[in-house]
Amino acid sequence: MKYSSIQPVIIEPAWHKKTFLENTSGRFELDTFSFYFQLCLQIRDRSKLDVPYLQKSVYGGKMKKLTILFLLCFAAGIIHSQAIYWEETFSPAPAGWNLDSNWSFTNSALQLSWTPTITNYDLAAVSPLIQLPFNVGDLIILQYIDNFSGVDEIMEISLLIDGNPAVLWEYQLTLGNWGNSGGTELILPLSDFAGEEVQLRFRSYGSSTWNLNYWYIYELAISALFDNDLAAVEVNGPPNAQLNQPDLWKVVVKNCGLLAQDLYTVKLFGEDGIELGCIDVAETIEPFEQQEHNFYWTPAIQGNTYLYGEVILPGDEFNGNDTSPNHDVQIFPEGERQYLVWDNDNNSYYYDPNTNQFRDSEYGIVQALIDNGISFQTVTQLPSILRNYHVVFVCLGLYCVG
Repeated sequence: MKYSSIQPVIIEPAWHKKTFLENTSGRFELDTFSFYFQLCLQIRDRSKLDVPYLQKSVYGGKMKKLTILFLLCFAAGIIHSQAIYWEETFSPAPAGWNLDSNWSFTNSALQLSWTPTITNYDLAAVSPLIQLPFNVGDLIILQYIDNFSGVDEIMEISLLIDGNPAVLWEYQLTLGNWGNSGGTELILPLSDFAGEEVQLRFRSYGSSTWNLNYWYIYELAISALFDNDLAAVEVNGPPNAQLNQPDLWKVVVKNCGLLAQDLYTVKLFGEDGIELGCIDVAETIEPFEQQEHNFYWTPAIQGNTYLYGEVILPGDEFNGNDTSPNHDVQIFPEGERQYLVWDNDNNSYYYDPNTNQFRDSEYGIVQALIDNGISFQTVTQLPSILRNYHVVFVCLGLYCVG
């Protein structure tokens, strides 16, 4: 991002004043810039950072570019260091949502579809009530808008407070697609609504649903800021392992708080809460930093199981992220070869003239493995660690380029 010609621009929607930094590559939204500025001051005071020209005035005209760059970079770090206070992954389909026509929970996503075609439409999906904490941070949305031929259609994200909307973001479909297939992150600050009871509303309106393809919302999260907060983010390691052979898994810990920590405990657990390892850590982890902690485990039982990590910090102010998601592991017998089918074929299919049926693109490979009595795993997301697989079949399928 270039900052060679930074000029403040004021825009006033009906409900709230927004500030942007305009530069040669577009606008950087400063809706809660003062909030992050004060947060930087707080961190500076607590950590005794020597930051030149960090004065308590954002628009006084005296601030040098160095300070602005520091604040922008620091604020970006703060955004990605906050604890997840509330989240929705749409898997399984959640209860309590109100969905208008064309909205549905499909394939682990909240989805707005063009069909059935509705003219002069106004359709929304509304969440259950959510109580925002007083230290609320951001609304984080993983989404993708797939345009067909927008005319005047609008996509809008807002909060409902006692039924009254506060618009956070809107997008004109005439601008084309928004984001990438599979999801692009959109971050919206919520500090102005701290302590409120709200509902999330995803709304689209305009001439015709025919003019859009789909609006996919894959994940939602609301973050919060704490002084002392460590999170067990995930367990990294192979998705399969050999019986009676040791292998390496890593528990990833992130400092989501505003203060450095130097005394905490990390544990690895197996199915049914069986503790497999424990490490007492006396090493400093700075705010925003992630660290990996190594655990070697020797599987003793064949079959499907899972692992998860836990971090224990005395005085942790938010325990909702102390335990990582489960990491599934398949334990296979000693000496058995491992086969993986990566189904990455864009849901492609073909017509089989021998059976007069339509088949998924991976059908031939899968059937050959079955006919030869070969056990295998099928995934749609390629595992990050493949060291325990002997053969990986990659199905790319048929891609429409029209």
